[in-house]
Amino acid sequence: MNGFQARMKRIFRKGNGKALVLAIDHGMALGPMTGIMDVKSTVKKLDAPDLVDAWLLTKGIYVHAFEPVNNPATFLRISGGATIVGPELTREGLTSDVEEALRLGSDATAASAFIGSPSEHETLIQMALAATECHRWNVPLLGVVGLGKINEEKKKDAKFIGLGARVAAEHGADLVKTYYTEENFDRVVTGCPVPILIAGGPKCDTDRDTLAMIHGAMQNGAAGIVMGRNVWQSPHPEALLAAAHGIIHNNLNVQEAVDLLESKAAQ
Repeated sequence: MNGFQARMKRIFRKGNGKALVLAIDHGMALGPMTGIMDVKSTVKKLDAPDLVDAWLLTKGIYVHAFEPVNNPATFLRISGGATIVGPELTREGLTSDVEEALRLGSDATAASAFIGSPSEHETLIQMALAATECHRWNVPLLGVVGLGKINEEKKKDAKFIGLGARVAAEHGADLVKTYYTEENFDRVVTGCPVPILIAGGPKCDTDRDTLAMIHGAMQNGAAGIVMGRNVWQSPHPEALLAAAHGIIHNNLNVQEAVDLLESKAAQ
């Protein structure tokens, strides 16, 4: 077993090969927001090694606010450089590299590519070059497929989402984070040669909606989730985390997961 395989084994649960990744990298573009206003407290509250397989975070949070009790797997976000108040949120560049990830003790890296945006070319080139450097050190790269300010219908279009996932893999991503489509998501998975983890996307209306999305993705071949605000902006984040874990690792259906959430929330 080489270093790449060892790191992948830390991310994906032994037995079913699935992963629940909790993302707290949103502040790099959105600043302090509900749920991660005090990000150190969020980490402390949701630090459950039996539930969370890995965390996705930026180097600033890694150094200043990430103090888990145990030793979870981590993805270091190595792209950024744009904010919600700037001229173009998709205009990301590389903000770190694999060597910094290794110095911090991270298991994997994550970089964005914005398909269909004005920054498509630059972000894809950056992802591809980052993948080359990561592979030199046997470090997995998560390709985060972003869409930018694009027609909302395209986010529901399995053909378009499938294109983005495949393109990220073709440019060297070892894992892909992309949007879940209610129709034909199995085709997105089939067309991508690397594991797909679904993004939480915008905040769902209810926790049941979040759980239904996770269940639909898992039933159609997803390797797991990379989810942020739909967990830590939930009225009951710890309970939702347990319910999501139940779907991913214990094959719960939506109603069983909702029952678990309500039971945990009532405690």
